[in-house]
Amino acid sequence: MYDRTSKTKTMIAVLVIAMMLAGSSAFAASRRFRVAYVSCYPVDSAEWLQALVSGLKEYAKKDNFEIKIVEASDSSGYEPKIQALAESGYYDLIITSYDFHAPATISVAKKFPNQKFAILDAGVRNIEQYKNIQEFKLDRLETAYLAGCVAGLMTKTGKVGMVGGADMGVINEIIAGWQQGLRKTNPKVVDLVVYANSFSDPSKGKELGLSLASKGCDIIASAAGGTGVGAAQAAAEVGKPFVAWDVHYPDVLHGLELGSAVNYFEVMFRHYINSVRAGNYRPGTVRVYGIAERACDFEFPVDSPVPDSVRAEVEKIRQEILDGKIRISPDLLHK
Repeated sequence: MYDRTSKTKTMIAVLVIAMMLAGSSAFAASRRFRVAYVSCYPVDSAEWLQALVSGLKEYAKKDNFEIKIVEASDSSGYEPKIQALAESGYYDLIITSYDFHAPATISVAKKFPNQKFAILDAGVRNIEQYKNIQEFKLDRLETAYLAGCVAGLMTKTGKVGMVGGADMGVINEIIAGWQQGLRKTNPKVVDLVVYANSFSDPSKGKELGLSLASKGCDIIASAAGGTGVGAAQAAAEVGKPFVAWDVHYPDVLHGLELGSAVNYFEVMFRHYINSVRAGNYRPGTVRVYGIAERACDFEFPVDSPVPDSVRAEVEKIRQEILDGKIRISPDLLHK
C-alpha cells in the first residue's frame, strides 16, 4: 500500500537538512577571516608601525577580515601572549614579529600543530622543517640598493655614512644592499657604518650622524627607526644631504633629503593575508614582497635636490632590478 505519510516525512527531513546545509554555507561565506598580529614593539614607538596598524585596520574593512593587534615588546610576555591567542582557537592566522618572537613562535606552534602561524622577517633557521609556520618579508635589498645608487651618484667627496639601528639581520641586509648600490654607481666610494643599538633614541642618532660628518662623509643615511630622526637632525645641522628609510623628514631637512627607501608594510600584509585566505598558505617557506608588488620602493620627496639626470639613471637601474638583471646579495661587504 502507498504510504503518503512516510513519503511526506521523508520530504520534510530532506528539506530540513537542505536548509541546515544552506544555513551553514551562508555562515561560512559570511564569516570573516580572523587574524592576530603580535608586534614586538609598542605601536606608538615608530611611524612605520603606526602606518602598518592604521593600514591593516583600513584593509580589514575593505577586504572583510578581522584584525587584532597585540603588543608583546617585553621578552617575558612573548610566549604567554602568543600562546593565549593559539589557545583561544579563534584566529585563522597568527602573525608574529622578527627574530625577537621566533623562539616563542616555534615553541607555541609545536603545541598547536593545526594553528596557522606566520612570522615577519625573522630569518628562521631551517624554516623548511616547520609544518605550520611561514615567514614573509619585504625585499629590503632592492630599495637599499637603489638608495645606495642615488648616494653613489650624488656624493662629491666619495665618502658616505650609514647609521644602523642595530647590528642585526634586518638592518645588515639593508646595509648590504646599500653598499652594493653605492658601488654600482661609484666603484671607488668609501662608506662608513655605525650602529646606534636602539630604534628609539634620537639623541644617539644625532650624535652618530654628527660623528660621520666629522669624518668627512658628505651624505648621511639612517635605517634606525625612531633613532633616524636624530641622524636627520645632524645632517640638517651641518648642511649635508640625507637618505632616509621608511619615512620622509621635510620639517627637519628642508630640502636636504635625497630620498627615502620606503616600505609599505600594510600593502605587504594585505598581500600575504589575502594569499592565505585564498588557500596559498605555504608553511616551511619564505615569501618575499618587493618593488614588483608595490610593497616597497625608493621615493624622491618633492623638494629633493636630486637632478633629473640622476633620477633617470636610477630609474634605469630600478627597471633592471624588475627585469631580474641585477642580483643583490644579502651579505655585507663590511661593517
